Amino acid sequence: SFIIRSYGESEDKNGKVLARAWCEAVVERDKNFVDESDKPESLLTSLKSNANKIFGRRYEITSFRWLHPDEV
Repeated sequence: SFIIRSYGESEDKNGKVLARAWCEAVVERDKNFVDESDKPESLLTSLKSNANKIFGRRYEITSFRWLHPDEV
């Protein structure tokens, strides 16, 4: 698993920051491929699905939370 943190802000037409937000997501890689037509135990060299060749396995967000500015 791994953690993704993100930040965004809203500005008015003059560039003044009106609001800020931070979030954090914990993501885990799944054993299944994006296209389930290939079995999880399939070797990468024997994949039939182009989607699986490009994107690989599925990822799942296991938790999400908004962060307080003191946490970043």
